[in-house]
Amino acid sequence: MSLLRHQPFKAIYVVAELTTIVFLRVPFWFVISIPKSRRPRPSWSISRCVLVYALRRYFRINFRVGGVLKSPNHLALQKGKGVNGVWVNPAPELIHGHILEQCKKVAVEFVKLPAYWYIRKGETFDAEYKPSKTDKVLYTLHGGGFFAFSAHPADPLATIAHGIVKECEDLNRVFCIEYRLSKWDMKNHTTHPFPTALVDAIAGYNYLVNDMGYAPENIIIEGDSAGANLGLALTRYLLENKLPNLAPPGSLILVCPWADLSLSHVKPGSSALPVVNADVLTPSKYGPGTSYYSIRSYLNPDNLSVASSDPYVSPASLDMSKPSFKNFPRTLMIVGGAELQFDSMKTLRDRMAEDMGDLLEYYEVPDAIHDFICLEWYEPERTASLRKIVEWIRS
Repeated sequence: MSLLRHQPFKAIYVVAELTTIVFLRVPFWFVISIPKSRRPRPSWSISRCVLVYALRRYFRINFRVGGVLKSPNHLALQKGKGVNGVWVNPAPELIHGHILEQCKKVAVEFVKLPAYWYIRKGETFDAEYKPSKTDKVLYTLHGGGFFAFSAHPADPLATIAHGIVKECEDLNRVFCIEYRLSKWDMKNHTTHPFPTALVDAIAGYNYLVNDMGYAPENIIIEGDSAGANLGLALTRYLLENKLPNLAPPGSLILVCPWADLSLSHVKPGSSALPVVNADVLTPSKYGPGTSYYSIRSYLNPDNLSVASSDPYVSPASLDMSKPSFKNFPRTLMIVGGAELQFDSMKTLRDRMAEDMGDLLEYYEVPDAIHDFICLEWYEPERTASLRKIVEWIRS
């Protein structure tokens, strides 16, 4: 695998894969999708089947080569036309208790980070802008298994935030922090393991409240997949530590949350090991998609036990007693019915609902894949879900 991450082997492999996809795989996927009985979901069109197969293959290629395209990261602010970037200062003075202990274990460094503002079309960006007492802001935490994708507005996952702003006239601004991604070099050496991303998310939240001046009750934290996991952890941290001048957010949006890194739901008969795989993530005994790599990158191979014991990591794990969700803000959870992580999401839903009651709204999209809301071709489900978010924000 390491050879494929270096040139010229990377280029040769990518070209060979793309050629095979266009001339062999796409025709094959088209033919096998003609009978409805052979489709991952009978409700899917032939074109959707082909696109899902292609996306699944792309994720496999992307992982093997360490990224087909180079993504922005925490080391630099990537400028460009229409890109509104700022630097966010670290906030080591805000880290206490359990998370501080975890920081010391892995020697987390506190550094300045890039962040990006997404502005509604027609609005003017002003870095010195001061919000009114009623101005709302969406604080987005991107997904990617804690090791991939970016906060940059050109990132594939940025379509979620762009879509929300486009549909919701009550929101003019989205803020996204370029939190540090985790890496594992297969020699048991990890870079930026837990709780580094959480420390960065706390710094971003502090920037919104104490630098920009947003009222915490007007901040809506939104995260997809691993970003939703991070959103839950950030909210839990703010509730448990009761920091001065840093109250918890007013709302939380969880899109296809990855909430069980212990893989306790990976067992025969569960959604994690389906007979027919309909998700873009491939099933295995190591969990959906790249779970084996993701978990070891994020937690460190020597610290995997926290996946089964720490609610900051796996609030839906069946290996631990239910963590408390008391005093969590109103929350909207959006999930796809065809997701490999569907069972763990239902566990998370049930655990949150027990403490939150009507403050939790659960929205399930039948036959939808993981993170479908970031795919602009996944219609009409994508637009319907974005409008559900807008309706929920306004309510």
